[in-house]
Amino acid sequence: GGGVHHMSQQEAAEFFAHAFGGGDPFGGMFGGMGGMGGMGGPGIQIQSGGSPFGGSIRGGFGGDPFSSMMGGMGGSMSQQGGFAGCARPAKQPTYDVIPPGTIVSLKGLVNAAVHNGDRGVIKQYIAQTKRYVVEIEDSDETLSVKPENLLQHVHVRIHDIQSQPELNGKTGTVITWCPKKERYNIYVASMKKVVSLKPGNVVLEKGTVARVTGVASRPELNGKWGTIKDWIKDSNKYDVQLSNSQIIRVKVENMIL
Repeated sequence: GGGVHHMSQQEAAEFFAHAFGGGDPFGGMFGGMGGMGGMGGPGIQIQSGGSPFGGSIRGGFGGDPFSSMMGGMGGSMSQQGGFAGCARPAKQPTYDVIPPGTIVSLKGLVNAAVHNGDRGVIKQYIAQTKRYVVEIEDSDETLSVKPENLLQHVHVRIHDIQSQPELNGKTGTVITWCPKKERYNIYVASMKKVVSLKPGNVVLEKGTVARVTGVASRPELNGKWGTIKDWIKDSNKYDVQLSNSQIIRVKVENMIL
């Protein structure tokens, strides 16, 4: 898509009130993400109002965003525990696998480039191929995708913004990742804004599975995936569990989705 349309504050407020009822449109599946390319740049880039979907939202706006978008997903958000009385063998916990039911979009695909930007839900992880089976939104199609071709649309907390302190402590949802600028575009529902932030200013929720990157002192860790166990605010570091026997402590900017 093209650049982001700039709305006045009044237009933005009216749009979001009409379209989303002031809620978080990214709480469930959502429409096209075109038009994010104009964001980023030096410092914090804030887009007041406007649709972070780039004008290609699919489906209706009213009611629960999950209701129209999660239909046909085969119950991937809730088929975790089985039925009462049906004993299952205890599974060894995996800390380096994005859990089923996670909402993602596809990026960087070469052979199936037509699907770049498509949204879907992770159905399962195939350890033999090290790929995720993703069911594409609004279709019965599934794709087998490498982890580096996925972006998780998870909730985050904004931290340590010096120039815009009113953002600190706000929660938002990751929309896109801009690799050239190394920034996330994050929709902050309470402010009806999209902000472009470095990973060091974005705190991932506990339980999020992310990838280690840029650790110069222990380069063998780079590229590994692990689960965020805790965030240490004073040092702005995570405790990350890579396996049953290994927990590491790394800077926030060294974990990316």
